[in-house]
Amino acid sequence: MIDKLVLDDALDFDLFEGDFGTPADTELSNKIVTSRGEYRCHICAGLISKDEAHRSTTWKFDGELMSYRCCNACCTAMIASVNGDYEEDDPIEARYALGHQRREQERAS
Repeated sequence: MIDKLVLDDALDFDLFEGDFGTPADTELSNKIVTSRGEYRCHICAGLISKDEAHRSTTWKFDGELMSYRCCNACCTAMIASVNGDYEEDDPIEARYALGHQRREQERAS
């Protein structure tokens, strides 16, 4: 697990790149936090454990507040993606694929 200071580079990763949205969409907060409870990761749909350093962001979309949390492993992949620290496939894509797979499995059960 990577500590909070190193994870700060994950804040530069655009969670909604390619989404069109509206000009009124607004980021209200974007920070690295330590979990006080258990949450689900927005990207990989995995568990964010209590005391895990992770990314928490809040946005206003179409007048509605939306919060997203991203686990430590996905933050590590975000950092590699932003910094170009990979040779083959972008590691964040594998994390998104894992989330898609987990959500499909949940729907099937």
